[in-house]
Amino acid sequence: MYRGSVPWPRTPITLGRVKVSAPDGRTWKVGRRWMPRRRRLGRADVSDAMPDFLDFDGALDDLGVVGTIIAAILLVIVAVFLALVLFNVIAIALELLIVVLLLLAGLFGRVVLRRPWIVQARCGDAVLEWPIVGWRPSGRKIADVAEQLRSGVQLDAARQHR
Repeated sequence: MYRGSVPWPRTPITLGRVKVSAPDGRTWKVGRRWMPRRRRLGRADVSDAMPDFLDFDGALDDLGVVGTIIAAILLVIVAVFLALVLFNVIAIALELLIVVLLLLAGLFGRVVLRRPWIVQARCGDAVLEWPIVGWRPSGRKIADVAEQLRSGVQLDAARQHR
């Protein structure tokens, strides 16, 4: 039976990002950063990446014109089949497998290995971050940071990125 009171004090746990307006007029977005920052990679030179088996160099000269036409028709049929049916099925299956494996690896790292969630407050180019271990504590930290930004109180120590 409900008596109208909560047996323990509850703080709101935030699931997603929260938009907060600070007293100075800036709008902050506070939430968890799910993925690490991506580093920029150099571009690969693919100018000479064509495989050698695509160079025919007169391989169809012995068959004559009729053989070349038949080979071209067969090549088109095989290419259409691979493009429309087989390639799509394999690609979708591989993409789903990769997504499931990444999701399981991420959950394993966050839950079992206790990798900290990065609570992040972002306003334009200014980014403040706090590493917090655990889902609930990180949700409490999001609520605390949002409240501090809303009231204009000085934030506690954070890593700053520009």
